Amino acid sequence: DILQLVIVELIYRVCHQNPSERSKFIRCIYNLLNSNSASVRYEAAGTLITLSSAPTAVKAAVSAYIDLIVKESDNNVKLIVLDRLIAMKDVPSHEKVLQESVMDILRVLASPDLEVRRKTLNIAMELVTSRNIEEMVLILKKEISKTQGVVEQEDTGKYRQLLVRTLHSTCIKFPDVSSSVIPLLMEFLSDSNELAAMDVLI
Repeated sequence: DILQLVIVELIYRVCHQNPSERSKFIRCIYNLLNSNSASVRYEAAGTLITLSSAPTAVKAAVSAYIDLIVKESDNNVKLIVLDRLIAMKDVPSHEKVLQESVMDILRVLASPDLEVRRKTLNIAMELVTSRNIEEMVLILKKEISKTQGVVEQEDTGKYRQLLVRTLHSTCIKFPDVSSSVIPLLMEFLSDSNELAAMDVLI
C-alpha cells in the first residue's frame, strides 16, 4: 500500500513539473484504480482527474469514488469521498459526467447512515436532469417502500422524511413527474411521522 501511494505521489509530482509527460503515466494511474487498498484507489482517482479532464478519465475516477463509498464501512470515509464528488460538481467538464452517473451515486443510499443518505440525496438532486429524473423517482419510491412495514426506529422516520422532501423537490424542479409523485406524497399526509406529513404540505 505504502509503495503504491508513493508511486501515485511521484507520478503527480513528475506530471505537475513536466506536463508533457502525462500521457506516459496515465495508464499506470488507471491500473492503480484497481488496487486492493482503498487509500490508493482514492489517491489514484484524485490524481487521474488532475492529470486529465477527458470524459473517460473523469468517469473512471467517479466510478472509483462511488465504489469506495459503497464498499467502505467507515461512515467518515464515505462522507469524505462524497465531499470529493460534490467538489467535482463545480468543474463544468466533471459535472456532465457526474450527471450521467446519478443512478450509480444513488447506490450509496444502501448505507444505513442518515448523514450519508442526506448528502447523497442532496448531490443527486443537484445533478439530476430531465433525462434521468424518472429513473431517480423510481429509486426514491423503492426506498420509501423499504421504510414502511418495518420496525419504526428514529432514523427510519427521519429517512422517510428525507425521501418525501426530495420527492417534493423533484415535483417543483421537474413538474412533468408530478403526476406519478403526488399520489404517493398524499399517502404521507396521515403519516405518523409528523415531519414527513408536514414536508408533503410545504
